[in-house]
Amino acid sequence: MSTDSVATPIGTIGLRDEAESDADFLYGLFAARKLAEMQAMPLDEAGKEQLLRMQYRSMSYTYRTQFPNARFSVLVLNNEPVGRLIVDTDAERVYLVDIALMPQWHGRGTGQALLQELQRQASALGVPVTSQVMVNNAASLRMHEKAGFRIVGDSFPSYSLAWYPSGT
Repeated sequence: MSTDSVATPIGTIGLRDEAESDADFLYGLFAARKLAEMQAMPLDEAGKEQLLRMQYRSMSYTYRTQFPNARFSVLVLNNEPVGRLIVDTDAERVYLVDIALMPQWHGRGTGQALLQELQRQASALGVPVTSQVMVNNAASLRMHEKAGFRIVGDSFPSYSLAWYPSGT
């Protein structure tokens, strides 16, 4: 995303590049997303923590390796980090690699506003916005559907989604 702020229903969200000092927040955001999954695991707390750290390192390495030119942004509201956005833009598409908000910010239209900003940018470039969403992530699938995305591929465990600007 080329903009540094987006108006959302909860206020203006600033985007700034991730920094080393964001490591604890980014891990906490990842852990919050995995909380329900971890609750069901037959591991003690230390085992869950070890597994979460391993998964986080793997995800971070994969994103940085597969998308070396992506913008890795921290979403900031009132000087507090509230989420992350990773977007890889090239001549063919705007690819939403990851969008994540802390749980207390879910369901307030923030993700929708960020998607709409990506759509505005993609329209200006004349390219689609594409994304991958896990098949069991109902909230993200609803958010994408509401923004006009459609499923263009199904490769379990995820769907490939795309939104095309008018006239393309």
